[in-house]
Amino acid sequence: MSLTPGLVEVRNYIGGIWSPGSTDDVIEVFNPGTGEVITTFQSSSAGDVDCAVAAARVAAPAWAALTPGQRAAILYTLADSLAANLDELRDLEVANAGKPISAARGEEFPLILDSMRYFLGAARSLPTQCAGNYVPGVTTMFRREPLGVVAAITPWNYPLWLAIWKVVPALATGNTVVVKPAETTPLTTTRFVELAAGLLPPGVLNLVHGYGATTGNYLANHAGVDLVTFTGSVATGRVIAAAATARPRRSILELGGNAPVIVLRDADLADAAATIATMGLYNGGQECMAATRVLVDEEIAEELLGLITALLDKVVQGDPTDEDTMLGPVISASHLKRIEGLVARRPPYARVLIGGRRVDRPGYYFEPTLIAGLEQHDELIQEEIFGPVITVQTFTGADEALALANDVPFGLSGSVWTENIDEGLRLTSALHFGNVWLNTHLAVGPDFPLGGFNESGYGKEGGIAGIEEFTRVKAVGLRSRTPTV
Repeated sequence: MSLTPGLVEVRNYIGGIWSPGSTDDVIEVFNPGTGEVITTFQSSSAGDVDCAVAAARVAAPAWAALTPGQRAAILYTLADSLAANLDELRDLEVANAGKPISAARGEEFPLILDSMRYFLGAARSLPTQCAGNYVPGVTTMFRREPLGVVAAITPWNYPLWLAIWKVVPALATGNTVVVKPAETTPLTTTRFVELAAGLLPPGVLNLVHGYGATTGNYLANHAGVDLVTFTGSVATGRVIAAAATARPRRSILELGGNAPVIVLRDADLADAAATIATMGLYNGGQECMAATRVLVDEEIAEELLGLITALLDKVVQGDPTDEDTMLGPVISASHLKRIEGLVARRPPYARVLIGGRRVDRPGYYFEPTLIAGLEQHDELIQEEIFGPVITVQTFTGADEALALANDVPFGLSGSVWTENIDEGLRLTSALHFGNVWLNTHLAVGPDFPLGGFNESGYGKEGGIAGIEEFTRVKAVGLRSRTPTV
């Protein structure tokens, strides 16, 4: 079966006008399931970015002056349009990002729509400190205001999801936005902006396309941008953080992770194995919170490994448009080569229990893989693999597991598996990760904030805290007049 997506012309949208990028640099967009070119587009110049930011700055005062309810009314209409076109958007993303259609239909795209609706409602009543007489004779009130122009730079693993999670809270709180999607996956963001074009005033939402190293860099460093929200690599995040510090200005950075999954000897092993096999391979393992770094008590290690191996052996890998497919391709030829290199460089004492090779077929497929016997200093432990590869280490006690779990540069997510709730809570409290779970993994939604520590970045997305990131608090003091007798 092959899926032919509806035509989406990848163009910039600046100040209410559609136009191609103004450089001669033509970028090819591939279908990772087949390796075929879907479309091409022209990359944007620094001048294109200047125009987009200028349009956003011109539109910002009028958009900010609307009440939260007025903005929400416009954006709820956009949410209805998103709902009406959700199947089309899903099919575009299956073709452009290689997502298995059953998962996209059943989980990801309904949650995208739910996220947008949640953000619009929550943004209407954000909390601030109560007004009061904190200084004698002065009543101080607090205003929550938009920042101005937001630059949203989104990744390829969740193209529409993360565009919605960045763009919608920014717009709902009164900011204007310039969004740049990953050059490998521009289709769904472009289509979303098409849906918004007839509803939002010109300049409120702008779109530029191009490479991260050029177009993305121009946008992230632009003096007219008040906040950069970025999801991507640690290396790029450092560049954005340095630019923000030099200005200075705010940024939200989600820079990946390497989630530990600690399995104690009293855990429900069947439950743990099923979750690891599912959440380790979800989205092809191209998920910064994926359950891919297993730490298991040595007394139960072989039993757990046997359970996971049996589950991985049953994984149906293939065409993302096939309803039976559980594991699709990775995003690109270069990313496939990177995963191959990490696995090929494994130490001689590591054991590949299943998988370990690219699949001999068109497209960019890597087998579901389980590697045991690894040690803490190994590259496969210290680096984020970002593919369908699950690694396993053993430990002899909970405190050793905790030390191993925390001994990586990242701090995004992790989980603990045990029937001893007191011990589980002790360990989750001691994990240096921004999102931790007990006897589950990758349980996320728009209602609560997500974000990491250490090299996984800073700032939050989702929940009230994530919406507040797009606002500033102003204190307004009103002096009381003493009556004249």
